[in-house]
Amino acid sequence: MSTYVIQRLLAAIPVLLLVGLITFALLRVTPGDPAAVLAGEHATPENIAKIRQHLGLDQPVYVQLGKWIGQILRGDLGDSLFTGYKVTTLIRQRLEPTLSLAFLAEVIAVSLALPLGILAAWRANSWIDRAVMVFAVLGFSVPVFWLGFNLIWLFSVNLNLLPAAGYTPLSKGVWPWLIGRHHHDGSHLARRQHRRQQPGRAVSDLPGGSA
Repeated sequence: MSTYVIQRLLAAIPVLLLVGLITFALLRVTPGDPAAVLAGEHATPENIAKIRQHLGLDQPVYVQLGKWIGQILRGDLGDSLFTGYKVTTLIRQRLEPTLSLAFLAEVIAVSLALPLGILAAWRANSWIDRAVMVFAVLGFSVPVFWLGFNLIWLFSVNLNLLPAAGYTPLSKGVWPWLIGRHHHDGSHLARRQHRRQQPGRAVSDLPGGSA
């Protein structure tokens, strides 16, 4: 098993390299000047030139490519042009919510799919089997965004059981992490900490599995 995993990881290296090269080339051949876009409409040529120099866009393409690959190998993904923060920092901030969403979606999918699959196999060729099949097909066919909006409308807007959006860190406790609500001590009223767990119900895609 470990040999297979190592082989798959090694096989992914040239794929990632090729994807990176294609992405780099597409960004360079795309019409427009990134420096001019960042500088704004009323920027002077001097300002645009300074931005190009700061971003290294005034250097030859092969130099830019070499620096880009070197930064990636060092784990430096650069700074975000929109926030100014390190890209790695932004990824770390969103890693826990993303993993939580994927984990909960998978738990819901397996919790539905496993018992329904056993029931359908036990009652093969019966109306129960056909009903489970229809339910599974709907799970694959219904658009996830539509299902997510409807679940938010039901559980958040109407029933007020879950927050519509946002995230409560796991460090606040398992229950607040699950339901997305964090209670403050003292005289503060319990306020809603929005989280992304509700769309996880849509991502689970009913008994068919996670999207």
